[in-house]
Amino acid sequence: MLEKVNAMSIQIGDNNTISNSTISERIETDKESKKKRSFYEKHPIICGFLISLVAGFVLLFSFWGKIISFLEGLL
Repeated sequence: MLEKVNAMSIQIGDNNTISNSTISERIETDKESKKKRSFYEKHPIICGFLISLVAGFVLLFSFWGKIISFLEGLL
């Protein structure tokens, strides 16, 4: 049995090539799945910029001063 294993072993540098093999699963996509991508998936930088603008606008409101004073009063 040991002789069979040695007879079938592969040696590095023996001009070996890989043929008829699958490295990973086959991934198939159709055109419909590409169309279903959302705006955020297509343009994450633009969406991040817009979200930061909205957050900055919300932070400009005056009620945040009252919230900060309340939190400082608790501590």
